[in-house]
Amino acid sequence: MKLESNNELLQNAFEWAVNKTKQFVVTGQTGDVNRGDGGKWYGPDGIVLKKPTAQWAKPKAYKPSYWAGYYDRTAFYIRDFVHQAVGAHLVGLDKENFNMLYTFVSNANEKTGWFAPWAFNFDGSIYYMDTPNYNRFVREITAQFELVETVYKLYLWSGDERYINDEIIFGFITHIMTDFIDCLDGAVLPEKNGIPEGFGDIFKITATYNERGFHAVEAGDSIAALYQAIIAYANILKLRGNSDEAGKQFERAEALKDYFNNDWSVAQGSDKFAYAVDNHGRKHYEWLKKGCEIHGGASLVFIPLKKLAYQGERGNRLLDYIFEKEYDIKTREDNIESLTYLPDLFFANEQPERAWFWMKHIISQKELPHERASQGKNGDYPEISFTFISQVIEGLMGVTVNAATGEISVKPNLPKEISNICIKDFRVGNQLYNIEIGRNSTTINKT
Repeated sequence: MKLESNNELLQNAFEWAVNKTKQFVVTGQTGDVNRGDGGKWYGPDGIVLKKPTAQWAKPKAYKPSYWAGYYDRTAFYIRDFVHQAVGAHLVGLDKENFNMLYTFVSNANEKTGWFAPWAFNFDGSIYYMDTPNYNRFVREITAQFELVETVYKLYLWSGDERYINDEIIFGFITHIMTDFIDCLDGAVLPEKNGIPEGFGDIFKITATYNERGFHAVEAGDSIAALYQAIIAYANILKLRGNSDEAGKQFERAEALKDYFNNDWSVAQGSDKFAYAVDNHGRKHYEWLKKGCEIHGGASLVFIPLKKLAYQGERGNRLLDYIFEKEYDIKTREDNIESLTYLPDLFFANEQPERAWFWMKHIISQKELPHERASQGKNGDYPEISFTFISQVIEGLMGVTVNAATGEISVKPNLPKEISNICIKDFRVGNQLYNIEIGRNSTTINKT
Protein backbone atom coordinates (compact mmCIF):
# COMPACT_ATOMS: atom_id res chain seq x y z
CA MET A 1 0.00 0.00 0.00
CA LYS A 2 1.48 3.32 -1.11
CA LEU A 3 0.20 6.89 -0.88
CA GLU A 4 0.77 9.77 -3.28
CA SER A 5 -0.40 13.33 -2.65
CA ASN A 6 0.27 16.93 -3.56
CA ASN A 7 1.07 17.41 0.13
CA GLU A 8 4.64 16.30 0.73
CA LEU A 9 4.30 16.27 4.50
CA LEU A 10 1.35 13.88 4.28
CA GLN A 11 3.08 11.61 1.78
CA ASN A 12 6.30 11.40 3.83
CA ALA A 13 4.49 10.95 7.15
CA PHE A 14 2.35 8.14 5.74
CA GLU A 15 5.42 6.34 4.42
CA TRP A 16 7.11 6.79 7.83
CA ALA A 17 4.05 5.45 9.65
CA VAL A 18 3.71 2.34 7.46
CA ASN A 19 7.41 1.53 7.89
CA LYS A 20 7.30 2.31 11.61
CA THR A 21 4.53 -0.21 12.31
CA LYS A 22 6.92 -3.01 11.25
CA GLN A 23 9.04 -2.23 14.32
CA PHE A 24 6.19 -3.24 16.60
CA VAL A 25 5.26 -6.62 15.05
CA VAL A 26 6.59 -9.53 17.15
CA THR A 27 4.93 -12.52 15.45
CA GLY A 28 7.20 -15.59 15.50
CA GLN A 29 9.83 -13.99 17.71
CA THR A 30 11.09 -15.18 21.10
CA GLY A 31 11.58 -12.58 23.80
CA ASP A 32 10.88 -11.13 27.21
CA VAL A 33 7.60 -11.49 29.05
CA ASN A 34 6.43 -9.60 32.13
CA ARG A 35 9.16 -6.97 31.76
CA GLY A 36 7.95 -3.51 32.68
CA ASP A 37 8.73 -0.22 34.36
CA GLY A 38 12.35 0.27 35.32
CA GLY A 39 13.49 -2.75 33.29
CA LYS A 40 12.20 -5.07 36.02
CA TRP A 41 10.10 -8.22 35.81
CA TYR A 42 6.69 -8.18 37.44
CA GLY A 43 5.17 -11.42 38.65
CA PRO A 44 2.09 -12.83 40.37
CA ASP A 45 0.90 -11.30 43.65
CA GLY A 46 3.15 -8.27 43.33
CA ILE A 47 6.51 -10.04 43.03
CA VAL A 48 9.20 -7.87 41.39
CA LEU A 49 12.55 -9.18 40.14
CA LYS A 50 15.62 -7.34 38.87
CA LYS A 51 16.60 -10.35 36.74
CA PRO A 52 14.38 -12.86 34.88
CA THR A 53 15.14 -15.82 37.15
CA ALA A 54 11.59 -17.13 37.71
CA GLN A 55 9.84 -19.32 35.15
CA TRP A 56 7.18 -16.67 34.54
CA ALA A 57 9.96 -14.19 33.62
CA LYS A 58 11.97 -16.34 31.23
CA PRO A 59 11.79 -15.60 27.46
CA LYS A 60 8.88 -17.17 25.61
CA ALA A 61 7.84 -17.81 22.00
CA TYR A 62 5.55 -15.05 20.81
CA LYS A 63 2.18 -15.61 19.13
CA PRO A 64 0.85 -13.38 16.30
CA SER A 65 0.77 -9.93 17.92
CA TYR A 66 2.20 -6.44 17.92
CA TRP A 67 3.15 -3.85 20.51
CA ALA A 68 0.13 -1.92 21.76
CA GLY A 69 1.13 0.08 24.80
CA TYR A 70 4.29 1.56 26.27
CA TYR A 71 7.38 0.39 24.40
CA ASP A 72 9.16 -0.39 27.67
CA ARG A 73 6.47 -2.91 28.64
CA THR A 74 6.40 -6.25 26.86
CA ALA A 75 2.65 -6.39 26.42
CA PHE A 76 -0.40 -5.39 24.43
CA TYR A 77 -3.20 -3.41 26.12
CA ILE A 78 -6.92 -3.20 25.38
CA ARG A 79 -7.10 0.58 25.04
CA ASP A 80 -4.15 0.76 22.67
CA PHE A 81 -5.21 -2.32 20.71
CA VAL A 82 -8.71 -1.08 19.92
CA HIS A 83 -7.32 2.26 18.73
CA GLN A 84 -4.60 0.63 16.61
CA ALA A 85 -6.63 -2.25 15.18
CA VAL A 86 -7.87 -0.59 11.95
CA GLY A 87 -4.39 0.74 11.20
CA ALA A 88 -3.03 -2.74 11.85
CA HIS A 89 -5.52 -4.23 9.40
CA LEU A 90 -4.51 -1.67 6.77
CA VAL A 91 -0.86 -2.80 6.96
CA GLY A 92 -1.84 -6.47 6.73
CA LEU A 93 -1.90 -7.58 10.38
CA ASP A 94 -5.20 -9.47 10.30
CA LYS A 95 -3.73 -12.61 11.87
CA GLU A 96 -2.35 -10.51 14.70
CA ASN A 97 -5.62 -8.62 15.19
CA PHE A 98 -7.66 -11.78 15.53
CA ASN A 99 -5.25 -13.45 17.92
CA MET A 100 -5.00 -10.37 20.16
CA LEU A 101 -8.75 -9.78 20.28
CA TYR A 102 -9.42 -13.46 20.92
CA THR A 103 -6.83 -13.45 23.73
CA PHE A 104 -8.63 -10.59 25.44
CA VAL A 105 -12.18 -11.92 25.17
CA SER A 106 -11.41 -15.60 25.83
CA ASN A 107 -9.88 -14.69 29.19
CA ALA A 108 -13.00 -12.87 30.41
CA ASN A 109 -15.10 -15.00 32.73
CA GLU A 110 -17.22 -14.95 35.85
CA LYS A 111 -14.08 -14.80 38.01
CA THR A 112 -13.03 -11.53 36.34
CA GLY A 113 -16.54 -10.08 36.54
CA TRP A 114 -16.61 -10.52 32.73
CA PHE A 115 -13.83 -7.95 32.36
CA ALA A 116 -11.35 -8.92 29.68
CA PRO A 117 -7.96 -8.61 31.42
CA TRP A 118 -6.24 -5.33 30.64
CA ALA A 119 -2.92 -6.56 29.21
CA PHE A 120 -1.21 -9.70 27.91
CA ASN A 121 2.31 -10.81 27.16
CA PHE A 122 3.11 -11.54 23.54
CA ASP A 123 2.98 -15.28 24.24
CA GLY A 124 -0.67 -14.89 25.25
CA SER A 125 -0.14 -15.14 29.01
CA ILE A 126 -1.43 -12.64 31.55
CA TYR A 127 0.83 -9.60 31.96
CA TYR A 128 1.32 -9.67 35.70
CA MET A 129 2.23 -6.01 36.15
CA ASP A 130 -1.41 -5.09 35.47
CA THR A 131 -2.98 -8.30 36.77
CA PRO A 132 -1.00 -9.50 39.81
CA ASN A 133 -4.08 -11.50 40.83
CA TYR A 134 -7.85 -11.48 40.30
CA ASN A 135 -8.54 -9.67 43.56
CA ARG A 136 -6.58 -6.65 42.30
CA PHE A 137 -6.23 -6.03 38.59
CA VAL A 138 -6.73 -3.13 36.16
CA ARG A 139 -10.38 -2.75 35.15
CA GLU A 140 -11.53 0.11 32.92
CA ILE A 141 -15.20 0.00 31.93
CA THR A 142 -14.73 2.05 28.75
CA ALA A 143 -12.34 -0.53 27.33
CA GLN A 144 -14.83 -3.39 27.54
CA PHE A 145 -17.34 -1.52 25.39
CA GLU A 146 -14.61 -0.54 22.93
CA LEU A 147 -13.73 -4.22 22.55
CA VAL A 148 -17.33 -4.95 21.55
CA GLU A 149 -17.27 -2.13 19.00
CA THR A 150 -13.91 -3.35 17.65
CA VAL A 151 -15.29 -6.84 17.00
CA TYR A 152 -17.78 -5.36 14.54
CA LYS A 153 -15.22 -2.94 13.06
CA LEU A 154 -12.75 -5.72 12.35
CA TYR A 155 -15.48 -7.81 10.76
CA LEU A 156 -16.30 -4.95 8.37
CA TRP A 157 -12.67 -4.30 7.48
CA SER A 158 -11.52 -7.91 7.20
CA GLY A 159 -14.66 -9.85 6.26
CA ASP A 160 -13.53 -12.56 8.69
CA GLU A 161 -16.74 -14.39 9.68
CA ARG A 162 -15.19 -15.56 12.95
CA TYR A 163 -15.76 -12.12 14.45
CA ILE A 164 -19.50 -12.72 14.04
CA ASN A 165 -19.86 -16.49 14.37
CA ASP A 166 -17.27 -17.56 16.94
CA GLU A 167 -19.19 -18.47 20.10
CA ILE A 168 -16.42 -17.42 22.50
CA ILE A 169 -16.39 -13.93 20.98
CA PHE A 170 -20.18 -13.69 20.87
CA GLY A 171 -20.39 -15.02 24.43
CA PHE A 172 -18.10 -12.23 25.61
CA ILE A 173 -20.18 -9.62 23.79
CA THR A 174 -23.41 -10.96 25.26
CA HIS A 175 -22.05 -11.00 28.81
CA ILE A 176 -20.72 -7.44 28.49
CA MET A 177 -23.99 -6.11 27.11
CA THR A 178 -26.07 -7.87 29.82
CA ASP A 179 -24.52 -9.30 33.01
CA PHE A 180 -21.59 -6.88 33.11
CA ILE A 181 -23.81 -3.80 32.91
CA ASP A 182 -26.42 -5.21 35.30
CA CYS A 183 -23.77 -5.95 37.93
CA LEU A 184 -22.23 -2.46 37.88
CA ASP A 185 -25.38 -0.36 37.32
CA GLY A 186 -26.32 1.14 40.68
CA ALA A 187 -23.24 -0.31 42.38
CA VAL A 188 -22.38 3.05 43.99
CA LEU A 189 -25.21 5.50 43.37
CA PRO A 190 -28.79 4.67 44.43
CA GLU A 191 -30.34 5.07 40.98
CA LYS A 192 -30.14 2.36 38.32
CA ASN A 193 -30.06 4.08 34.94
CA GLY A 194 -28.49 1.50 32.65
CA ILE A 195 -24.99 2.93 33.10
CA PRO A 196 -22.26 0.86 34.83
CA GLU A 197 -20.43 2.56 37.70
CA GLY A 198 -16.83 2.63 38.85
CA PHE A 199 -15.59 2.37 42.42
CA GLY A 200 -12.29 4.26 42.31
CA ASP A 201 -8.92 3.92 40.60
CA ILE A 202 -7.96 1.50 37.84
CA PHE A 203 -7.39 -1.37 40.28
CA LYS A 204 -10.83 -0.93 41.86
CA ILE A 205 -12.83 -0.53 38.61
CA THR A 206 -12.83 2.87 36.95
CA ALA A 207 -15.57 4.36 34.79
CA THR A 208 -13.17 6.41 32.68
CA TYR A 209 -9.98 6.40 30.64
CA ASN A 210 -9.13 9.67 32.39
CA GLU A 211 -6.71 8.07 34.86
CA ARG A 212 -5.19 11.38 35.98
CA GLY A 213 -8.32 12.97 37.38
CA PHE A 214 -10.68 12.28 40.25
CA HIS A 215 -12.39 8.91 40.50
CA ALA A 216 -15.63 9.33 38.57
CA VAL A 217 -18.51 6.97 39.34
CA GLU A 218 -20.13 7.52 35.93
CA ALA A 219 -18.24 9.11 33.03
CA GLY A 220 -18.93 10.44 29.56
CA ASP A 221 -16.36 8.25 27.83
CA SER A 222 -17.75 4.95 29.13
CA ILE A 223 -21.30 6.06 28.27
CA ALA A 224 -20.17 7.06 24.76
CA ALA A 225 -18.35 3.75 24.33
CA LEU A 226 -21.47 1.94 25.59
CA TYR A 227 -23.54 3.75 22.96
CA GLN A 228 -21.34 2.51 20.11
CA ALA A 229 -21.12 -0.96 21.68
CA ILE A 230 -24.92 -1.24 21.65
CA ILE A 231 -24.98 -0.29 17.95
CA ALA A 232 -22.24 -2.85 17.21
CA TYR A 233 -24.13 -5.50 19.23
CA ALA A 234 -27.29 -4.75 17.25
CA ASN A 235 -25.49 -5.13 13.94
CA ILE A 236 -23.87 -8.39 15.04
CA LEU A 237 -27.25 -9.76 16.15
CA LYS A 238 -28.67 -8.81 12.76
CA LEU A 239 -25.85 -10.61 10.96
CA ARG A 240 -26.50 -13.67 13.12
CA GLY A 241 -30.14 -13.68 12.01
CA ASN A 242 -31.75 -12.23 15.14
CA SER A 243 -33.43 -9.16 13.61
CA ASP A 244 -36.02 -8.78 16.38
CA GLU A 245 -33.42 -8.47 19.13
CA ALA A 246 -31.26 -6.28 16.88
CA GLY A 247 -34.17 -3.86 16.55
CA LYS A 248 -34.54 -3.67 20.32
CA GLN A 249 -30.85 -2.89 20.67
CA PHE A 250 -31.01 -0.08 18.10
CA GLU A 251 -33.89 1.38 20.14
CA ARG A 252 -31.82 0.94 23.29
CA ALA A 253 -29.00 2.96 21.73
CA GLU A 254 -31.32 5.82 20.78
CA ALA A 255 -32.88 5.82 24.26
CA LEU A 256 -29.42 6.09 25.82
CA LYS A 257 -28.49 8.96 23.50
CA ASP A 258 -31.68 10.81 24.38
CA TYR A 259 -31.16 10.26 28.12
CA PHE A 260 -27.57 11.43 27.91
CA ASN A 261 -28.25 14.61 25.94
CA ASN A 262 -31.42 15.69 27.74
CA ASP A 263 -30.70 14.56 31.29
CA TRP A 264 -27.36 13.04 32.27
CA SER A 265 -25.13 15.64 30.56
CA VAL A 266 -27.17 18.65 31.70
CA ALA A 267 -25.50 20.46 34.57
CA GLN A 268 -27.52 23.02 36.52
CA GLY A 269 -26.19 26.55 36.00
CA SER A 270 -24.09 25.73 32.93
CA ASP A 271 -24.63 25.09 29.22
CA LYS A 272 -21.55 22.83 29.09
CA PHE A 273 -21.75 19.06 28.88
CA ALA A 274 -21.30 17.26 32.17
CA TYR A 275 -18.61 14.64 31.71
CA ALA A 276 -18.64 12.85 35.07
CA VAL A 277 -20.65 12.16 38.21
CA ASP A 278 -18.80 11.66 41.50
CA ASN A 279 -19.73 9.47 44.46
CA HIS A 280 -21.85 12.27 45.94
CA GLY A 281 -23.93 12.49 42.77
CA ARG A 282 -22.35 15.82 41.77
CA LYS A 283 -21.90 16.55 38.07
CA HIS A 284 -18.58 17.85 36.74
CA TYR A 285 -18.38 19.90 33.55
CA GLU A 286 -15.32 22.19 33.73
CA TRP A 287 -12.09 21.08 32.00
CA LEU A 288 -9.32 21.66 34.56
CA LYS A 289 -5.62 20.94 34.72
CA LYS A 290 -3.73 20.98 38.02
CA GLY A 291 -0.12 19.86 37.69
CA CYS A 292 -0.28 16.28 36.40
CA GLU A 293 -4.03 16.06 37.06
CA ILE A 294 -6.49 16.54 34.23
CA HIS A 295 -10.24 16.81 34.77
CA GLY A 296 -12.22 16.44 31.57
CA GLY A 297 -9.84 15.02 29.00
CA ALA A 298 -10.93 11.65 27.61
CA SER A 299 -14.25 11.89 29.45
CA LEU A 300 -15.25 14.85 27.26
CA VAL A 301 -13.42 13.89 24.06
CA PHE A 302 -15.23 10.56 23.74
CA ILE A 303 -18.68 12.16 23.84
CA PRO A 304 -18.48 13.63 20.30
CA LEU A 305 -15.88 11.07 19.15
CA LYS A 306 -18.45 8.29 19.56
CA LYS A 307 -21.24 10.55 18.21
CA LEU A 308 -23.15 10.44 21.48
CA ALA A 309 -23.78 14.20 21.48
CA TYR A 310 -26.59 15.45 19.28
CA GLN A 311 -25.49 17.59 16.36
CA GLY A 312 -26.37 21.26 16.65
CA GLU A 313 -25.38 24.37 18.54
CA ARG A 314 -24.68 22.67 21.86
CA GLY A 315 -22.65 19.93 20.20
CA ASN A 316 -20.66 22.50 18.21
CA ARG A 317 -19.84 24.40 21.40
CA LEU A 318 -18.49 21.18 22.87
CA LEU A 319 -16.18 20.70 19.88
CA ASP A 320 -14.97 24.30 20.20
CA TYR A 321 -14.39 23.81 23.94
CA ILE A 322 -12.34 20.64 23.43
CA PHE A 323 -10.23 22.23 20.69
CA GLU A 324 -9.61 25.30 22.86
CA LYS A 325 -8.49 23.23 25.87
CA GLU A 326 -6.28 20.88 23.86
CA TYR A 327 -4.77 23.76 21.87
CA ASP A 328 -3.73 25.63 25.01
CA ILE A 329 -0.51 24.12 26.38
CA LYS A 330 -1.65 25.09 29.89
CA THR A 331 -4.69 22.82 29.71
CA ARG A 332 -3.61 20.23 27.11
CA GLU A 333 -3.36 16.57 28.05
CA ASP A 334 0.29 15.60 28.59
CA ASN A 335 0.42 12.08 27.14
CA ILE A 336 0.68 12.14 23.35
CA GLU A 337 -1.51 9.02 23.32
CA SER A 338 -4.43 11.25 24.30
CA LEU A 339 -3.80 13.57 21.35
CA THR A 340 -4.07 10.70 18.86
CA TYR A 341 -7.84 10.68 19.45
CA LEU A 342 -8.26 14.28 18.29
CA PRO A 343 -8.00 13.70 14.51
CA ASP A 344 -10.58 10.89 14.87
CA LEU A 345 -12.81 13.22 16.88
CA PHE A 346 -12.80 16.06 14.36
CA PHE A 347 -13.11 13.82 11.31
CA ALA A 348 -16.13 12.15 12.94
CA ASN A 349 -17.70 15.61 13.20
CA GLU A 350 -16.76 16.81 9.70
CA GLN A 351 -14.12 19.32 10.77
CA PRO A 352 -11.17 18.32 8.56
CA GLU A 353 -9.11 21.48 9.17
CA ARG A 354 -8.99 20.78 12.90
CA ALA A 355 -8.36 17.06 12.33
CA TRP A 356 -5.45 17.81 9.98
CA PHE A 357 -4.07 20.36 12.45
CA TRP A 358 -3.73 17.61 15.07
CA MET A 359 -2.34 15.08 12.61
CA LYS A 360 0.41 17.56 11.73
CA HIS A 361 1.03 18.39 15.39
CA ILE A 362 1.40 14.74 16.38
CA ILE A 363 3.81 13.98 13.52
CA SER A 364 5.84 17.08 14.39
CA GLN A 365 6.37 15.63 17.87
CA LYS A 366 7.48 12.14 16.85
CA GLU A 367 11.22 12.73 17.30
CA LEU A 368 10.83 14.40 20.70
CA PRO A 369 11.28 12.48 23.98
CA HIS A 370 8.13 10.89 25.34
CA GLU A 371 6.94 12.13 28.74
CA ARG A 372 8.11 8.73 30.08
CA ALA A 373 11.85 8.71 29.44
CA SER A 374 12.06 4.91 29.37
CA GLN A 375 9.48 4.83 26.55
CA GLY A 376 11.91 6.54 24.16
CA LYS A 377 10.72 9.02 21.55
CA ASN A 378 7.07 9.90 20.98
CA GLY A 379 7.28 8.08 17.67
CA ASP A 380 8.19 4.89 19.52
CA TYR A 381 4.74 4.89 21.06
CA PRO A 382 2.95 2.45 18.72
CA GLU A 383 -0.34 4.35 18.63
CA ILE A 384 1.33 7.26 16.79
CA SER A 385 2.05 5.33 13.59
CA PHE A 386 -0.94 2.97 13.57
CA THR A 387 -3.50 5.73 14.10
CA PHE A 388 -1.89 8.06 11.53
CA ILE A 389 -2.49 5.38 8.90
CA SER A 390 -6.13 4.85 9.85
CA GLN A 391 -6.70 8.61 10.06
CA VAL A 392 -5.48 9.04 6.48
CA ILE A 393 -7.68 6.24 5.12
CA GLU A 394 -10.78 6.59 7.32
CA GLY A 395 -10.44 10.30 8.00
CA LEU A 396 -8.90 12.29 5.15
CA MET A 397 -10.08 9.90 2.42
CA GLY A 398 -13.30 8.92 4.20
CA VAL A 399 -13.02 5.27 3.17
CA THR A 400 -15.37 2.72 4.74
CA VAL A 401 -15.48 -0.93 3.77
CA ASN A 402 -17.64 -4.01 4.10
CA ALA A 403 -15.15 -6.66 3.08
CA ALA A 404 -17.73 -9.45 3.37
CA THR A 405 -19.79 -7.90 0.55
CA GLY A 406 -16.93 -6.14 -1.27
CA GLU A 407 -18.51 -2.72 -0.77
CA ILE A 408 -16.30 0.39 -0.66
CA SER A 409 -17.58 3.85 0.19
CA VAL A 410 -15.59 7.08 -0.07
CA LYS A 411 -16.52 10.42 1.48
CA PRO A 412 -13.45 12.71 1.33
CA ASN A 413 -12.61 15.11 4.16
CA LEU A 414 -9.82 17.14 2.58
CA PRO A 415 -8.46 20.25 4.33
CA LYS A 416 -7.29 23.21 2.26
CA GLU A 417 -3.65 22.08 2.23
CA ILE A 418 -4.47 18.76 0.55
CA SER A 419 -6.01 18.76 -2.93
CA ASN A 420 -5.49 15.12 -3.86
CA ILE A 421 -4.63 11.72 -2.38
CA CYS A 422 -4.07 8.46 -4.22
CA ILE A 423 -3.75 5.20 -2.31
CA LYS A 424 -2.37 2.33 -4.39
CA ASP A 425 -2.77 -1.41 -3.75
CA PHE A 426 -5.50 -0.94 -1.17
CA ARG A 427 -6.76 -4.39 -0.23
CA VAL A 428 -10.41 -5.33 0.29
CA GLY A 429 -10.71 -9.07 0.74
CA ASN A 430 -8.63 -10.65 -2.02
CA GLN A 431 -8.89 -7.67 -4.37
CA LEU A 432 -6.49 -4.74 -4.68
CA TYR A 433 -7.69 -1.26 -5.63
CA ASN A 434 -6.28 2.14 -6.46
CA ILE A 435 -8.38 4.90 -4.88
CA GLU A 436 -7.81 8.49 -5.97
CA ILE A 437 -9.64 11.47 -4.56
CA GLY A 438 -9.46 15.13 -5.45
CA ARG A 439 -11.48 18.26 -4.88
CA ASN A 440 -14.18 17.31 -7.36
CA SER A 441 -13.58 13.69 -8.28
CA THR A 442 -13.15 10.21 -6.86
CA THR A 443 -12.05 7.11 -8.79
CA ILE A 444 -11.82 3.51 -7.59
CA ASN A 445 -10.12 1.02 -9.92
CA LYS A 446 -9.20 -2.62 -9.51
CA THR A 447 -5.52 -3.41 -10.03
